[in-house]
Amino acid sequence: MVDVIASLDIGTTKVCAMVAEIDTEDSLVILGVGEAPARGMRHGAVVNVTEVIASIREAVAQAERASNVRIANVYLGLSAVHVETIASRGTATISPRSSRGITMQDVQRALETASVVRLPPNREVVQTLPRTYKVDDQEGVRDPLGMEGFRLEVDALVLSAPTVTVQNLVKCVRASGIEVDDLVVEPIAAGQAVLTEEERELGVVVMDVGCGTTDLAIFMEGRPWYVAGTQVAGHYLTQDVAITLRMPMGDAEDLKIRYGHVQPQWVSEDETVTIGGFGEDGRRVISRHLLAEILQARAEEILELAWQEVKATGYDALLPAGVVLTGGSALLPGFRDLARDVLQLPVRIGRLPAVKGLDEEHRSPAYAAALGLLMWAHKHPTQLGFEERAQHETDSTWARVVEWLKRLLPMG
Repeated sequence: MVDVIASLDIGTTKVCAMVAEIDTEDSLVILGVGEAPARGMRHGAVVNVTEVIASIREAVAQAERASNVRIANVYLGLSAVHVETIASRGTATISPRSSRGITMQDVQRALETASVVRLPPNREVVQTLPRTYKVDDQEGVRDPLGMEGFRLEVDALVLSAPTVTVQNLVKCVRASGIEVDDLVVEPIAAGQAVLTEEERELGVVVMDVGCGTTDLAIFMEGRPWYVAGTQVAGHYLTQDVAITLRMPMGDAEDLKIRYGHVQPQWVSEDETVTIGGFGEDGRRVISRHLLAEILQARAEEILELAWQEVKATGYDALLPAGVVLTGGSALLPGFRDLARDVLQLPVRIGRLPAVKGLDEEHRSPAYAAALGLLMWAHKHPTQLGFEERAQHETDSTWARVVEWLKRLLPMG
C-alpha cells in the first residue's frame, strides 16, 4: 500500500507545502512542491489571519497541481522561538502476561505520563520526545520495543508553546480546508533532513537562520536534546541595509541577495554597485565593501545571540560535531566561514539529501524544514500525535476539575 503525506512550513517570507508518498519499498518519494510569499506572519507567529490563509492556499494549490494529489492533512512546522524545553520523566507498568514484551502502546503510555507537566494556563505541550529509556534497572536503553520487563521509564523532552500562537497557526491551516496531523518544532524537523547519524550521536547544533527567527536544536546521543530560538534573524540584515543606506526594504533585500557578503576582507574596496533610494535623486553608487561591513556586524550578532542560547543549556562543550546551518540567510556568501570564526567550532551548510523526486532547486537549505517534516513523519511513528495530545490534555484538565469538585462538595 502506498501512503501519501504532506508538510507545511509557514515562514516569515515564504510558505512551502511539500507532498510525498511512501512507496512499496518504504522509501520517501517527493511528488510536488508549492511555494508562495508569506504574508501575515511576524517572528513565527500569525499577525494577520486573512493574509496567512491566502498564502497557505496559494502554496497548497501549487503543491496539489504539481503532485496531482488533494492535500487534506499536513505535518505543520512551529518555530522554536516560542518554545520552552522541560525535562520530564514518564512511566508505564508492563503487563506480566504480555508475550511480546514492551509494545508501542507501552511506549506511548510512558510518553503520555511524561507530557503531564505543570505549565502556565497560557501554554500547552506541542511535542513530547524521548531521550533515553529505562527498563526495570537497565538504564540507557535506546529502543525498548520487544524487551522484557515490568516497568518502563522514559527520560523525555517536553516542548511547550503559547496556546494562542499554536491555536492561531492551526486555525489558519484549518480555515484553508486542511487538518493538522501533528506539530513538529522546525529545527528538529530540519535536523532530520540535514544531519548524519554520526553528528546526532556525537553532539551537534542545527542553526536554522531564517528571515524572522533563528531556530536552534541540540542533538546528542542520536536524539533531540534541547530547542531554543531568537527573533534576531535575516530580517535584521535587510533592515540594517535599508536604514544605513536610506533605501526601501524591497530594494535592500534585493541588494543583499545579489551583492551581499558577510566577510568584508574578501571584497575589493574598489568594487561598486548602483543602488536605489528615496527621493527623486535616489539612485547612487556605493562600495560593495561598505555593504559587506553592514551585513557582517549584524551577522555576527545573530550568531552570538544564538550561541548564548546554547551556552545557557550547559551543553556547549559537548558538541564535537559543531554546527550545521540551514535557512535562507545561511546562504549569504561568507556566512559559514564567519560562523566558524565566531563560534570556534566546525561549521557546515546543511545540504538536503538526494530524496527521490526532489529537484536540485529544492535541495537548498531554505527547504530543510519542509523536507524534514516529511522525513520526521516517515521515521517517527511513536510520536504522540497532535489530536491525541490535545485530547489527553483535555482529559487531564477534566480529571483535575472532578477531583477539585470531590474535595469541595460534602460527602454523603
